[in-house]
Amino acid sequence: MGAIKAAADLFTILANREHRSATVIASQSGPDYWVYVLPDKVAADSIVNRLVNHAKRIVLGEVDMRRELGELARSSAGYWE
Repeated sequence: MGAIKAAADLFTILANREHRSATVIASQSGPDYWVYVLPDKVAADSIVNRLVNHAKRIVLGEVDMRRELGELARSSAGYWE
């Protein structure tokens, strides 16, 4: 239930800021991921549409640092001990 409330709160914030204030979102995941992960698919679609409309995207690279650091940690001595 908490995730649904959080998604509803995010939608409310974005709706109130739309056409009035800039919103900056930093994420390692793209819009397709957020539509997939958010629990309420209608709210997810609305949230992503508000974020993507008139958006300026800055892609810093294709490297997923969480994956890189996880693989590095798993390969280090003593990880499984």
